[in-house]
Amino acid sequence: GLSKLKKVTDTTIVIPNDKLLTVAPDLPLNMAFRVSDEILANATKGIVEMVTKPGMVNLDFADLRSVLKDSGYAVIGVGEASAAQSKDRAIIAIENTLRSPLLDVDLSTAKRALVNIIGGEDLTLREAETIFQEVASRISDEAMLKWGARIEPTMQKSAIKVMVVLGGVEFADYSEVGIKKRIAEQEEEIDLDEIFDSKEERKGK
Repeated sequence: GLSKLKKVTDTTIVIPNDKLLTVAPDLPLNMAFRVSDEILANATKGIVEMVTKPGMVNLDFADLRSVLKDSGYAVIGVGEASAAQSKDRAIIAIENTLRSPLLDVDLSTAKRALVNIIGGEDLTLREAETIFQEVASRISDEAMLKWGARIEPTMQKSAIKVMVVLGGVEFADYSEVGIKKRIAEQEEEIDLDEIFDSKEERKGK
């Protein structure tokens, strides 16, 4: 399904449901899927605000389009550092973003990246650059990387939020080789001879 969808879309954002086990393993099934929906809703809200709210270093729709157009598979990571973590908040915020269990992909395969940094009035240029450089060090050396920063006066002092959109990433499970491998494994699990023998036995009875 994903491989077919990829052929007719600019970008297919992948959020594997099995990663819910690491996010909400003990929640009832319906509530666990709500967690996934909430993560996706927050990511969507972040993208909308990124291109509609003015920033100190601005990102607009053209930047978003340049990252997502014809990029194949993409992932979105959102993370933050609280006021209590103010000492190393820039590193903590980007690490929380890149280590999100729903951003389960080899980051070095990303061919394009968009980084949006949101902080209070005490956000510094050095912190923004630290986050930018950390993302740059994780993705391909040839990747296109755009970043923006916005001051949010209503945000709790010393807190930082980061959103990263990675385009052109590669999922081994969703490649043609990976899909063929899974199909072969599923076919091996189905013993056709056993099925036919069982039918013949029932007919004999």
